[in-house]
Amino acid sequence: MKPSGRIQARLALAIVITALIPVLVAIWMGDKAVRETAARYFIPEIGTHLDRSLGLYQELARTLKARMREEASVIALSPRLRRAAAASDAAAAQTELEAQLAAHPSLVALRVVLPGGKLLASADRGRPLDPARENQLQVEKSLSEEDDDGAQLSLVFAADRARFDELAEMSEFIDSYKTMDKRSQADLQGYLWAFTVLLGITIALAIAVGTFLARGVAVRLGELASATERVGAGNLAIRVSEAGNDEITALARAFNRMLGEVEASRSRIEYLQRVSAWQEMARRLAHEIKNPLTPIQLGVQEIHRRYQGSDERFRDLLDTTLEIVEDEVGTLRRLVSEFSDFARLPQAHLQDADLVEFLGEQRRQVETPEGQHEGERSVIRLSAQRPHFSWRFPSGPAEVAIDRQMLRRVLLNLIQNAADALADAKVEEPRIEVSLTRQGDFFVVDVDDNGPGIPPALRELVFDPYVTTKHTGTGLGLAIVKKIAIEHGGSATADAGRLGGARLRLTLPARGTAAARELPLRAEHASRPTV
Repeated sequence: MKPSGRIQARLALAIVITALIPVLVAIWMGDKAVRETAARYFIPEIGTHLDRSLGLYQELARTLKARMREEASVIALSPRLRRAAAASDAAAAQTELEAQLAAHPSLVALRVVLPGGKLLASADRGRPLDPARENQLQVEKSLSEEDDDGAQLSLVFAADRARFDELAEMSEFIDSYKTMDKRSQADLQGYLWAFTVLLGITIALAIAVGTFLARGVAVRLGELASATERVGAGNLAIRVSEAGNDEITALARAFNRMLGEVEASRSRIEYLQRVSAWQEMARRLAHEIKNPLTPIQLGVQEIHRRYQGSDERFRDLLDTTLEIVEDEVGTLRRLVSEFSDFARLPQAHLQDADLVEFLGEQRRQVETPEGQHEGERSVIRLSAQRPHFSWRFPSGPAEVAIDRQMLRRVLLNLIQNAADALADAKVEEPRIEVSLTRQGDFFVVDVDDNGPGIPPALRELVFDPYVTTKHTGTGLGLAIVKKIAIEHGGSATADAGRLGGARLRLTLPARGTAAARELPLRAEHASRPTV
């Protein structure tokens, strides 16, 4: 038997002897610990008390509404108000409405309407209802004891919205707690299996016994086993020593290379999965928001057009409402357009190109505001204080595989992001620098600015959809940048720049490198349907 075979046999025997019994005991203890822990967190009495708390919130909401209706009844029974309504005395009715408005802080507006729909008098608190902070309750009361078709009193009350929001949040929390309680038993088995797998990795500890038998070889194998254990726990940043010139060294190199590829692949896959989910949500939102916009706008316009009354206050109200609705509908249409563009991002079709030449073309586009190609987006939007642009390229060609249309969008998004940051910060002498360098197997495009920069805590998050540090925008620009960068076999990152502001970096694999040769395989994998 070869020495390596004897070492393998002895290590196997040591592993079986030293690891089998502890693993079985650990699995039993782990199962017991998981079940006891689950029993501590999901106690039936907690659910009962939560239901009672929800009942108290619901009773509070009903009490608030009942109190407002009682106030409405008291106001409607006012003798002075009833006499004024019966006599159609607008001045007396107005005086009484104002007195009642002052006596009831929860009132927003009151008005008395005579039979036939004629407004006799009205009063309000002087500011409209704030939907973000208040809930509305409208109550109608008759001012005639004998005829329900007589003068009508219309009252609008305002209630603190926070109380009702707390009721909704409590209801959602209780529903989530009950759902988790129902799923806890099913999850126990999954936790047990996961715990069993993790404990199985501890068999590698038995390699310490093998090191006494295999001496130097076993020590290096022990390093690999220890690294494997950390990888099993989720640490893909671990690397092993590549010292030596034998089969174990080759194994160490392959192991390190595998971890690097797995780490990069996992990061790409997780990001693309998140972006895919956000794209689906954006598509649905665009569809759901777009459909009612036109009917809403047309409805408000029709109401504004048909009103022929002489009430100037109501006419002003209609004018203001029409203006607000038209502005907000326009904003929603722009939002829907951005959602649709994000949801319909095409797959990259890569062709060989010279990155230096490509960036030179975009330079002319960026520095000439009116320049644009037919069928493409316009160049970037610049504020009144136009930034000073500088471009640094190598003298030789930079051969890469790119989708020109999509990469153009990436570059313009990066420059637009820098220009917006400078405009928001009102930098006195705004500067933007675009540079191209080569680092190993990759070409690196950096877009630097002298703005306020990006906080370190947000540098990873800014590439997630709907995350933005700007005052305006949807946070989709950098998400599009990173998705396109990944489809090109590269990456997109944010860091501090050499100009004192932010640096947005795009990396692309150089043609002929190992990373470039993997692009067809990645494209094939990305085109497969997700199950």
